Amino acid sequence: MLGFLTLNKPTGVTSFSLVRKLRKLTGEKRVGFAGTLDPFAQGVLIFAIGRAYTRQLDHFHTLPKTYRFTWVLGIETTTLDPEGPITHQEPFAGDLTQLHDILPQFTGTISQLPPIFSAKKINGKPAYLSARKGEVPELKPVDVTIEALELLNVTPGEFPQIEMRMTCSKGTYVRSMVRDLAVALGSVGYCKTLIRESVGHHTLDTAMHPETLTPETLPEVLTHEP
Repeated sequence: MLGFLTLNKPTGVTSFSLVRKLRKLTGEKRVGFAGTLDPFAQGVLIFAIGRAYTRQLDHFHTLPKTYRFTWVLGIETTTLDPEGPITHQEPFAGDLTQLHDILPQFTGTISQLPPIFSAKKINGKPAYLSARKGEVPELKPVDVTIEALELLNVTPGEFPQIEMRMTCSKGTYVRSMVRDLAVALGSVGYCKTLIRESVGHHTLDTAMHPETLTPETLPEVLTHEP
């Protein structure tokens, strides 16, 4: 049972817990995936089972990814997602119509600072290890490419909720995009929900739910070309 597998990772599940599940199902120790999804996120996650396939995971890293996400204006958390404690909270008093005006500055090739709670490596160690100790890791901005940034829905109020879709290159953090959009509006924000809708041509429509996997069903859904 070797090959590639596209799963729809549920919320509340870590990417690495699915690695353990696949190792148990297949008896294969070499299991990897392309592009971690945070526990609060869900969506397309591509796995490789077996040495011949894990060696090809870099191909998936180069593919564009599309995310649908909802973020909240006026509230900031340590992790920029629902899992961290709130660090700042102030009702948004700005102009929501400015959202349309600022989107062009966040498309194309932009410089983006990764969140301190991220797997970005500093001296070989993930930044989140330092952040968990209360330290502020010194991360450097990286250039990423935003192919499309679309405003889907706005729910006004003291703390507006904004739904968007973004297609981007590898290395892009949705949480950083939310932070920077909020700052451009004179406020703070955090990412409330996040769904990875696609990685290249791999979409939610073809992704399997982990609970449906058994030793009998797994061979039927494995593929052998990236």
